Amino acid sequence: MTYRAETMRTLMNLGPVMALALLFSISSSVVHAEEKAKIELLLDRSPAPGNAIGYVNVPALNKLMKDAGFSPAASSKVSEVWFLADLEIATLRPKWEAGYAVLNQPVDAKKLADRLGGYVDNVVDHDVVHAPNQTYFVPGEDHPERLGILRPTDRSLLAGWLTPVIDVKYTPFLSAHAKQPESFLSFMLAIDLDNVLSPVPLKTRLEGLDSLKSNSPESVAGTLASIQGCSIIVGRRSLNECIAKFEFSKSPSSLKLIAPELLAEILQRNGTGAPEVKQWEVSVEGNSLSLKGPITQSSLSGLMGIFSLQSQAQQAAARASLSEQSEEQRIAYESKHYFDEVNSIIEHTRDHKSQTAGAMAKWSDQRARQIDEIGTLNVDPAMVQYGTNVAELLRGNALTVRQTNIDAGKIKASQSLDTGYYNDGYGYYNTNSTTDYQRVTSAIAQGNAYGNYREALNQIDKLTAAMRRDMTQKFKMQF
Repeated sequence: MTYRAETMRTLMNLGPVMALALLFSISSSVVHAEEKAKIELLLDRSPAPGNAIGYVNVPALNKLMKDAGFSPAASSKVSEVWFLADLEIATLRPKWEAGYAVLNQPVDAKKLADRLGGYVDNVVDHDVVHAPNQTYFVPGEDHPERLGILRPTDRSLLAGWLTPVIDVKYTPFLSAHAKQPESFLSFMLAIDLDNVLSPVPLKTRLEGLDSLKSNSPESVAGTLASIQGCSIIVGRRSLNECIAKFEFSKSPSSLKLIAPELLAEILQRNGTGAPEVKQWEVSVEGNSLSLKGPITQSSLSGLMGIFSLQSQAQQAAARASLSEQSEEQRIAYESKHYFDEVNSIIEHTRDHKSQTAGAMAKWSDQRARQIDEIGTLNVDPAMVQYGTNVAELLRGNALTVRQTNIDAGKIKASQSLDTGYYNDGYGYYNTNSTTDYQRVTSAIAQGNAYGNYREALNQIDKLTAAMRRDMTQKFKMQF
């Protein structure tokens, strides 16, 4: 038995969660040179320095979603997606993304360009499709089932990807995660955070967190600022097999007792609620801290929604599989496809259980951007207007919630100036504490935010019902 086979057999005997955890520390020598992982090959051809890598196995993830009672994560026309990106950490928006998708059938550049409303260009002897939504598609040559995708449409960046001219030296953290065998994964995301955080402003941002009542913000900030990277993986057995791993340049053992509460509170403050992490198990080994537990559909959708290559691959695969149709049939099909895409986003919006108004605002804004990115070629104008109206309602809700939070912050700041103490001649007493006033103010702001959110969804439901009725009557097919 070879060393690789013996190692894999040992991992399987450990059980799924332990095997997944151990995979993150195995030596790269386990993977032979001729069996390089897909992401590792992507790093070898990096068009520019990136800081985030990801992998999605669509059939495996769809099965986990179905087993958990959720709707599938993606179209069955795409089986795998792996990507590299330069992620703006503060906003969690990619500056650029590059990657590949494995489709169920190869695509023809000319047909794909026609169906996307773009054109075929030739870049360093490769036929590429320039799509109107700032996306390059590169049909595979050596691997016809693979479709290369790059966003935005920066021609020089594309040329550097197709014919690498730079040798990017990635950190040991990102290089190690790029070597992970995909056969154990449904989803993986790894982000390089080396030298991203400064302990000085971080200390200020940590002040006031409930999870730090017994800890010094300065000490915690010093440990957090030493972070080198974080990764999140979901295995193949169930959504309960989620591991979030954080690697530091020094031991994070001082964070072990507060890690779940601290992570949940930090995510909540940043508008990315994931309350389930409070119940996750924590372990520390060396300079690594791991949390393990179940992940919800909304949290997983939020992670996948940071990057757009998977949705772009799904749209391209759907367009490429269309048979020849009359103009009226094409408009009917594209309009229904657009309608289904918008409604899928609406349902994901409705399923999200935000713990804070800020998280709700961020979620609504992300869903609005997803609608903006859906292709509109050959879609009925009334349907396009419907999508625009839905996106504006979600975006308007996000703006209203943020303004509500700002107004509440001003009120609480004013309340903090009043000590609440009065002298009645017998001594000083506190009629109403500042904390009580601020708690009421926060509750009112939260209630107003959720009220606006529900009203926006109510308006969207009315728009959807009317559009379904009109389109079904117009095209004589059920929307």
